[in-house]
Formats: sequence, C-alpha cells, structure tokens
Amino acid sequence: MRRTTLLAFGAALAVAGWIALFEREDGAEDEGHPVFELDVLEIRAVEIERSGEPTVRLSRDGEGFVIAAGDGPESAADPGAVDLLLQNIASLRFEREIGGVAEADLAGFGLDPPGLAIRVFPEDGEPETAGFGDETPAAGNRYLQLGERVLVTSAFTRDNFDRSAWDLRDKRVLRLDMPAARRLRITAGEETEVEVAREEGVWNIRRPYRFAADPYEASEFASRLLDAAMAGVAPEPDEGEEDPFGLASPRLTAELDLVAGPQEEAVSRTVHFGGESRTPPGVFARLEVDPLVFVVGKPLFDALRDAAETEMAGLRSLDLFRFAAFRTVSLRFMTPDGETTFHRRDGEEGREWTMGSGAAPVVVDTVAVEDLLYRLNSIEADDVGEASRPEDGAAWTIAVTEEIEEDGATRETEPETVHLTVSGDGEVRALRAGDDRTLVLRTEAWDEITELLAAARVPAEEP
Repeated sequence: MRRTTLLAFGAALAVAGWIALFEREDGAEDEGHPVFELDVLEIRAVEIERSGEPTVRLSRDGEGFVIAAGDGPESAADPGAVDLLLQNIASLRFEREIGGVAEADLAGFGLDPPGLAIRVFPEDGEPETAGFGDETPAAGNRYLQLGERVLVTSAFTRDNFDRSAWDLRDKRVLRLDMPAARRLRITAGEETEVEVAREEGVWNIRRPYRFAADPYEASEFASRLLDAAMAGVAPEPDEGEEDPFGLASPRLTAELDLVAGPQEEAVSRTVHFGGESRTPPGVFARLEVDPLVFVVGKPLFDALRDAAETEMAGLRSLDLFRFAAFRTVSLRFMTPDGETTFHRRDGEEGREWTMGSGAAPVVVDTVAVEDLLYRLNSIEADDVGEASRPEDGAAWTIAVTEEIEEDGATRETEPETVHLTVSGDGEVRALRAGDDRTLVLRTEAWDEITELLAAARVPAEEP
C-alpha cells in the first residue's frame, strides 16, 4: 500500500474517532430545543436549497403563498403543503449541540456543503439557515448546522424539508376554492365558438344557437375544467426558440365566468391550450393572467375540442319538458279542437285535479292527469331538427305551471311552454320556448300523449 493512501486512511480514521468522541463526551444536553424559535405566523418566506437543483422559494402573498423555482415564474402554492412545511419548521428541534467544531471540520459531518438546507426569513430579524448533514454514528440522529453551531437532530426530520417546487405548488388549473361555473365559452380556431351558461339555475347552450342543455351533462362538463389538475410544469425552453409551447396562437381557449369561495365572489378565468407535451404527456396550457406554463392531461383538451367541433351536441337536452310533475299546479293544452286546462286543488280526500275554469270546474281522474304529466316529463326527442316548425300541419301548444317556494313564500312560475306541429304523416316537431332549434318526436310517443290526454278529460266517477 502506498504511503499517501496510508496517510489518507489514517486521517479518515482520526476524523471518525474525533466525531465519535464528541458524540460520546462533548455533547451538551439540550433536549427538545427549537431550532428557529419561530411561530408559523412569524415566517415570511422560506428557501430550500438541494444539491444540484434550483433553489425553491416560498413567500407570503397576501393571505396565501407563492412558489418559484430558480428564476422561474411564481405561481400559487398549495395551502395544505405550505401549512405542513411551516409547521415542520416551527416544530424542528435538536437534541444536543456539539461543541468545539471548527469550520474546517464541517466536511466530517457532511456539512461542507450540506446536501439540503432551508433558509427561513422571519417577519422581524435576519434570516437563519439550517443545513442537514450526515447521520451520526448513533442510529436515528443527524447533524444539523445552524450558523456556526453543529447540532444533533432526528435523522428523519430532513425528509420533511426535501421538497421541490412541484411538491409545494397548487396543482389545480384554476387554483380557486369552491368554484362553480356560470358560463363557459370555448374558441377553437378563428371561426368555431361555442358557449354554455347557467341562467337562473338552468343550463342553456347559447352558442352557436340557443338550446336547452342537459343539466347533468353540462355540470359534469364544467366540472372537468373546474377540477382539472396539472400533470406537470413545462421545461425551460431552448434559448431563442420561438413559441416553444404553441401558446402564441393557442389551438383552443376556454373562458369561464364563475363564482368562488364562501362569499361566492364573481371571477373570470381564461385558459389557453397550445401544443402537445411529451414529458409529461399532455398539452401545454396557461392561465391568461399567469406566466406559468403547465401541462394538462390530453383527455381534458380532447373533451373541450370535441365540444367545440360538435357544437356541444353532447350537452343538448332532448327532453320535451323540464318541469317536476309533483310541483305542477296547472296544465294547459291548446289543440286544433280547442283548449283544455287542468288545475290542481285540495279536495275533501286530498289533492285532486279539475278541468275547465269558472264557477263549476269538472273534477277529473287524478291518476289519469298525473299519468299524463309524468309521461310529458319523460318524453325524449329522437333528434334535433330545423330552426322552425313546418308551416303545414296541426298546431298544438302545451303549457305547464309549477308552484315553488322562494324566500319563505309560495309562488307560481311562468308557464313552461312548448309549441308543436303534427304533420299529415304523423311527424311531430316541437319548439321549446327559448330554443333556436326544434325537436323531432317519435310518432309512438306522441300517440301516447294524445291517448293519455283523452283519458284525463273524462270526468271522475261519483263516489
């Protein structure tokens, strides 16, 4: 063995023995002493330095925190992840201090430089830095440098601070608490534009034409964007590369009007979608007001693009009516033979239906009227037709009035009205109030309605 190798080996043994000596004899007992002596609310900012990685900076921004890596853009931090990190900083403790350690000796403790360091910026005072070194010869402990001091802490505390910007980032695309959509407009290319909105509690398609939206499908569709999460953050682009993420001319843009938070504050958000990302797989996107470019899953992008290309066909409601049968108080038919109106009232034996108006309305079979209501409520069209009903054919109108409770009072709604035309060959076209397209009904379904109407017109038998 060479002389230099023997000298190096001997020096290593000497350092190890010296550390073991300090661990055994010179440790000043100071169990459970806080490292930073700060409360969570006193922490203004935190920096995390990891070997070979950009510095992660977390800083207060109003009531929340923002996070950034290196010179990258700031974005909202995840409140839960931040709370946990701050709690870990406030509760970080050391068991004892090793005295008599010179700066030249730090390498022997794994502290020249430390593999991970956290710098804490208090509201008042100078920042303090704690660096984590090697584990001690005694299992379960680790060296910790605080200024010129070398401390001994639990070996597992280091894991609480080994956090990247991604770990601490709020990964929600919209980054809002309790969001609820009120309007969603999607633009794809220069000509395609579709829009769906919640108006007085009811979902309607507003572009490219007005049409009732299926409440479940519309809510589910809006929720896909409201609940969307980032799949990753875009990498640093090559220097001089023009439009690396395809966001200068986005392939698709989604504009949302919504309410958020316990006070239901009105806010707007616009998300631009660009080119495809390979790692992680997905599509590049960013909020209009935020420079951070992130990646979202391709299924979300595909769903938005499909809605635009199909003019929101998947959200259209083909139901003839929207009313709730149990709330209905009036049902009116205007037919080629005349007008028939049914009213609900409280009779001697409970709820009953009458036909006609004036001083002597005719009591009819309650079951027959309610069978008619439930059938009207369950009819679904086969297709969407033209913008207007055919001019030839028999004209019908059906109007339904409900009774609802609002602000502690009971009131009747405006009638929900549908106009229909029945052609000579039995084809039925219906136009709901507010729609710009007709519904095409099956002949069999319409025949059921006319049969139930005839049965409902029969006066009830005397008891």
